Amino acid sequence: MMCRYSTMTPRTRSPERIVRTERLFVAASPIHGDGVFAVQAIAVGDLVECCPVIVCPPHQEALLEETELRGLYFTWEDDAIAVALGFGSLYNHSWQPNAMYELDHRRKLVRFLAVRAIAEGEEVTINYLGDPDGSGDLWFDVADPQVQG
Repeated sequence: MMCRYSTMTPRTRSPERIVRTERLFVAASPIHGDGVFAVQAIAVGDLVECCPVIVCPPHQEALLEETELRGLYFTWEDDAIAVALGFGSLYNHSWQPNAMYELDHRRKLVRFLAVRAIAEGEEVTINYLGDPDGSGDLWFDVADPQVQG
């Protein structure tokens, strides 16, 4: 996978791309902070990204909560936590996500799969609760379940 840095040009009028691979790029998100966007259309069921993770023991969660990595990790088996590499810890939450994630504990991977068609330039979002149709409490406020946060 190739990785490039690029910026907005008047010709493309696209958002400033902080970092880009052949399939995805990171840019400022209208949802929150930075987000992950599709370079090209992604079909339902397609693999969006496969990310290795760094698994941390449960006692390190409190330490991560005191850093910029707060909330940017996955709950793992045996009460551990996992920080996804690649773009894996940058996907924003949506109650109507266009992708989902699967945890592969044996291989220490997180796979992101499209649950609906994702258009070129569209932000790739996941439901932080794991189930694309899930609802419940998150560690941050989402005022309206129809609004992404």
